[in-house]
Amino acid sequence: MKKILHRAAAGSIRIAGSIAVLSLSVAFSSSKVMASAGTEGASFLDIPVGAGPAALGSAYTALAANAYAPVWNPAGLGFVNGTELAGQHLSYLESINYEYLSAVHAFDKPRDSNTTRGIGISAQYLGTGDIPKTDVQNGSPVDLGSFSSYYGAYNLSYGQTLTDKLAVGVTGKLISAKIDDVSANAYAADLGTLYKMNDKLNLAATVTNLGTKLKFISEGDSLPMSFHLAAAYQPSSHYLVTSEGVYEENGLASFRAGAQWRPLEAIALRAGYRTDTLKGLDALAGVSAGIGITAWGQELAYAWVPYGDLGNTQYFSLLVRFGEQEEERRNLIHYQTIKKHRTAQGDKAISEPEYQQLMQLLSDDDTHTAQVGHATDAGNQ
Repeated sequence: MKKILHRAAAGSIRIAGSIAVLSLSVAFSSSKVMASAGTEGASFLDIPVGAGPAALGSAYTALAANAYAPVWNPAGLGFVNGTELAGQHLSYLESINYEYLSAVHAFDKPRDSNTTRGIGISAQYLGTGDIPKTDVQNGSPVDLGSFSSYYGAYNLSYGQTLTDKLAVGVTGKLISAKIDDVSANAYAADLGTLYKMNDKLNLAATVTNLGTKLKFISEGDSLPMSFHLAAAYQPSSHYLVTSEGVYEENGLASFRAGAQWRPLEAIALRAGYRTDTLKGLDALAGVSAGIGITAWGQELAYAWVPYGDLGNTQYFSLLVRFGEQEEERRNLIHYQTIKKHRTAQGDKAISEPEYQQLMQLLSDDDTHTAQVGHATDAGNQ
């Protein structure tokens, strides 16, 4: 960053909007503590993705069995059901916006195998938009148009189960950045594991941002590589607690924690705390809070994450689920429709094709239930 600004100064260019670029740099580094000498490139990768994860203090590695898996833990793709989409808009510091979009899909289970597999794609984009640029000639400013700055990451992820409880995954990343007419690219990977010890406890571990340096002009900065060890415990459907330890390549160790309470099935209240945003800021900078509203399996979420004197961030995200959840809901509706129709019509034959299909669905379901019951009785004998 400094070399780019020096390059601009050497060419006698004065950037009226340089404060926006500086604030962009501050925004990247404000999500972590620089505990050692040197700099890191693409620090925006440490900014949490998703209102739900952000509200939980970014302690989400052990929970990411959904459309956030490509960023938080690719191993979660091994436990994804059906197809899911996620989108986020974040009003970040100093008029900076942070966007996220992802899609994940679960493959059909192979015959004679209990292995489940999933794939995901995602994109993260953080930028300032257009910034005025001027030169000073004879003591007067001259308009030179505008420039923009952005950082982006484009990810391809894969995860699968090794047993019914253990999954592993990998994410490949293309990272790009541009400030004015200077650009840089880097490549990286995330490795993850997720272990469902039982119905209440998940354990997880990831190594993130293993890759090349992000190089502007002639020198590059290392990516923010880190190791995460996490656990999530859900004693009941109403309560969830999650925690995560993070150790970064630069020597920084930090802790994250979050809690969720569901007073109603459709409402989730969340709060969290993380220690890696506190340097130079007040204690409130580690706090986060939010709410999730679920309807028909889809969640609209909001999170509030303060950064002390730098300002507050406002997250809005949407998590949409397709596939198995909707299929199960349709089958239940069909089943109830048939039962009502049978009650009203008795054994009267129905000629409509739609009801014939529904009758077949019920017949298959009743046959399967009878077979299971018969097998259970035989086993008891």
